[in-house]
Amino acid sequence: MMQPNAPVATFEYFLSLKNNLQKFFFITLLIVLLATTVQPVAGYSPRQLTANESINLKSPYSGLNQVIPNDDGGVIYLPLVSRGISSENWSTLAANPQRTSWISHDVTGNLSLQWYRPIEAYIPQNVQIIAVDGLLYISTAKGLIVLNAADGSVAWRFDTEMPLGNSPTVDNGVVYVGGYDRKLHALDARTGQYLWSFSGAGAGYSANPLVADGKVIIGNRDGKMYAIGAHNTPRQGQLLWSFTAGGPIFLTAAYNNNTVYFAAGDNRAYALNATTGALIWRSETMPGEQFQSYWPVIYQDKVIFSVAQGYRTSSRPGLNSLTSQSGSTFGTYRELQLEGIFEGFPEGQIFGAIYGPQPGSNGFQVVDASSVLEYLEEDPAADPFKHKPWRRVFVVLNQSNGQEYRFDTDNDGNLEYAPFAWWGTNSGNRYPPIAGPDGTLYAGSLYQCCSDSKGRVMGWHLGEPFLSVIGGAGALAEPQAISGGGTVIYRNLCCDRVGDYFSVTTPGQSRQLWSYNLSQQAPGYDPTWVIWPGWPRLQGWYRGTTNSVNAAYHNHGDQNPIIPHQGMLFTHRSNTIIAYGSGSGPGLLPIVRINPPSSYGSSLDNSQLISRLENEISKMIDAGHLRPGYYNPGQFAANNSEFVDYFDNPGETLYVLSIAYPLLSANLQNRLRPYLQQHFSAFFDPNMYATIGWNTGAAREDMVLPPEVQNDLKNHPPRARARGFSWEYPPFNFYAMWKYAQIFPNDAGRIYDLARSKINVQWSASLSNDRFRERPFEHNAYLAGYYGFLRLQEMAGRTTQDAQLRTQVTNEYNRLLALRAQLFSKDSYWVNDRYHKKHLDVSANFLWLVPEVADYLRQNRLSQVQAAVQEYEAVAPYWFVARFESSLGEGVMANLYSIPALFQARALILRENKAQLTKYIDTPAFSRGDLFYIQNLVFAIQAGN
Repeated sequence: MMQPNAPVATFEYFLSLKNNLQKFFFITLLIVLLATTVQPVAGYSPRQLTANESINLKSPYSGLNQVIPNDDGGVIYLPLVSRGISSENWSTLAANPQRTSWISHDVTGNLSLQWYRPIEAYIPQNVQIIAVDGLLYISTAKGLIVLNAADGSVAWRFDTEMPLGNSPTVDNGVVYVGGYDRKLHALDARTGQYLWSFSGAGAGYSANPLVADGKVIIGNRDGKMYAIGAHNTPRQGQLLWSFTAGGPIFLTAAYNNNTVYFAAGDNRAYALNATTGALIWRSETMPGEQFQSYWPVIYQDKVIFSVAQGYRTSSRPGLNSLTSQSGSTFGTYRELQLEGIFEGFPEGQIFGAIYGPQPGSNGFQVVDASSVLEYLEEDPAADPFKHKPWRRVFVVLNQSNGQEYRFDTDNDGNLEYAPFAWWGTNSGNRYPPIAGPDGTLYAGSLYQCCSDSKGRVMGWHLGEPFLSVIGGAGALAEPQAISGGGTVIYRNLCCDRVGDYFSVTTPGQSRQLWSYNLSQQAPGYDPTWVIWPGWPRLQGWYRGTTNSVNAAYHNHGDQNPIIPHQGMLFTHRSNTIIAYGSGSGPGLLPIVRINPPSSYGSSLDNSQLISRLENEISKMIDAGHLRPGYYNPGQFAANNSEFVDYFDNPGETLYVLSIAYPLLSANLQNRLRPYLQQHFSAFFDPNMYATIGWNTGAAREDMVLPPEVQNDLKNHPPRARARGFSWEYPPFNFYAMWKYAQIFPNDAGRIYDLARSKINVQWSASLSNDRFRERPFEHNAYLAGYYGFLRLQEMAGRTTQDAQLRTQVTNEYNRLLALRAQLFSKDSYWVNDRYHKKHLDVSANFLWLVPEVADYLRQNRLSQVQAAVQEYEAVAPYWFVARFESSLGEGVMANLYSIPALFQARALILRENKAQLTKYIDTPAFSRGDLFYIQNLVFAIQAGN
């Protein structure tokens, strides 16, 4: 921070400033300092620099590190406003390659709604509007829509069969955008003329392109970072280099000083040389579940990554592995955080002492953040409330070497982390901070205790124990996106509730655009969205133009920011583009309909599929026995707990590996056989377990579990009885045992005896039709199990000996088969209530589907299945995407069950050919042992040409 006793150096520095905006910030700061004459409060002691020290506060774009001598031998530093930020354009995700989410141009004043235009094709919640030279670029599930900013008219469009992955980037008259068609597209930014595509990646793109120094650099879900020659360069559209990371790359990369920064699915950060693609450094494993949705932020000489909490909501192992001081479990991660930071605080208490404005706080009050620093401190002394560094929400790394930045404000010898707390919903990554041109890092954080805990947007400087309290009050449970322009921060609150902005230079100066009244300002703005009555827009879903009662995506998760451009503000809410400005505009505009595609998805051939299959099987064998998959889908867990532990049923592993076996090379088959036998011995013979438990096995994911969760794994051994289903033992496992017996036919008798000990037709016979209508996946599982049991009985030669049992099973199978066709409905069982049970709307019909039952549905309900699949894909166009960032309820991450369910429907009932099916092969959701991915590969290989 600048010290106020350096008049000569201050005047010289003022003369050195290059533009009016820099001078504006400088004069504003001087006015604040002169007007307040505030002395530092007791305990407020930013580290003083000696005559021999300097601080490394580089302008992120100029590369300068200007140090001004002070009268007392110290130094003053004011960061220069970055060059390269256009005053008007928001040309890429988070505004610029440094991902600061700030441009020098702001839009304020007496603004009103000018126009709003619904879009039929789904717009992912984390997609930002890109605004360049009067055009708005919007990525959707069916292509790129480009509108004129002034009036909302369509300038041009690029219609695709497959969804786009993220916002485009506009650079030098060219728009670049990646999609789930495994292509990077380049088009003329003004006309939409198609220029070229790069199709050398192995999977889709969910990242935004980074354009720098004649290269388009973008991470892919295949785990590689690609550099492609930009348009009008000697090698346009050609691969310049690629780098293989330790996992899929979901996160958008940042760029600074010829270095590319990103994180991959192995939860590590990477820095690459942008010219060559050479690795500069790789970080240690970072905390949290994953790094996706957003981007790293370049701030001074640091790069900052936003964390996803590591505790599965309403699950054990997970958040329920911990208990509060009262002995109860925590309903949300926010409750856990509150107990640690607000230990013993009364309702309404602010988390730290408030002091008057300080040098560098731009006239705003500051709050002592010691309670958060203690909460996150690396103190080896155990404390039920404090010393939880694995719960930090930002990872601040040195750009130079990837080491994490830590400090010690209380001089107790224990290192501390950035004093920000969690603000967001029940899963997914926290929204990133924004880096202001005044050298301040801004982010939302916890402010006030306790019920429905409140937060504020606050400012921070490296190494300080204080936060400046800027504005933007809100509940921590309600995720929001922030962006910066000029001297203001814009805020967009979840569920279309609030849009506003506030000054970072003038305390108390703010203005609302809308506040719980968008539907009054913009009547009919949300025709593609369903909203149930209750708390404002808490329960709803995207339906497009289908009038569907089936739900998949709502907007209480990832958010998109308000974008300033050419005197107007833009955002999208509930699939409608919203424009604010001065004067009057046309208001509601006609919906932009989905058009037939001009660009189609790409397919995989058999050799590619087999290569992927063998790679996945090899990873499982190399790892040995795997525990269940740890994944946090937010509120899904609270109402669907039986589905939370992925691949916990040992029959799933037995089934998938057994159907994959015939497709493998002889060498890999030789390796797989003992693996299968060991699995069977552990979980079938002699004990028929319903679950594999968590107490043994390698992890499927690469994240580091929070220590409380890791310590709880030992308390969850295999269970003999299933929970949450109508059966005590999973009937689907009888089908898996039949498939296993085909590999080991000499063991068929023993395998049959084990199955016979568990089969019980009364489980299904006692269920009502309404139960099957509610849970068609149970219907499928019983059918698969009974069919497999009968075939296994035949292999064992026991049809005569167990004739009575055979008759019982056959009769129940036939009854259920006819009933399956009779009860089949594409519509959700949950139409008017139990919103949180709707998470399986698009998958319930096709889970645990096997070819024999699929054949029956094809013969008897083909048109109904076709209608169902068509509607499900309309309301959930990203159904095939692993770890997709939209869900129902309060959460970000979609459950994974639509991936196998809809793929099986297309492969086994609709019998789509290989070319069509393989467009929907994404990437594994887990680093190893993703049985859904392996199963889809098997069905794709078996599909006709």
